[in-house]
Amino acid sequence: MPEREPESAAGAGISPEQELDVAAIFERLRQEVRGTAPRLAGDPARTQVRLSVRDQAERLWPVSAERPLEGKGGPIKLVLRRLMRWYVEPMAADQRAFNDAALKLIDDLSERVDRLTEAVRELEQR
Repeated sequence: MPEREPESAAGAGISPEQELDVAAIFERLRQEVRGTAPRLAGDPARTQVRLSVRDQAERLWPVSAERPLEGKGGPIKLVLRRLMRWYVEPMAADQRAFNDAALKLIDDLSERVDRLTEAVRELEQR
């Protein structure tokens, strides 16, 4: 077996200590977790997060009383589900309408914020 070279800090992916500002890294991490980190309009990470969250919202907004049975379904659960559908489905319809309106409003607000941010950037450049 060939003899392994000893790993150096740089080869192991460890940054030299003088380059690290732990307090700044911790503060940036805290801001990102809270969602208050400064973001650029053209930031691809921000765009990717927005798209993935939007995709998730699109998948989950159609709430329904009809869901696949998980676990031990059995005939009793099936009968109870059919009997309760008349009670649950109107609430699910209201929830679907609210979810649809909320997603459209959020999209509109997001577009407005993007336009205003761009307008402010143009005014600052003048």
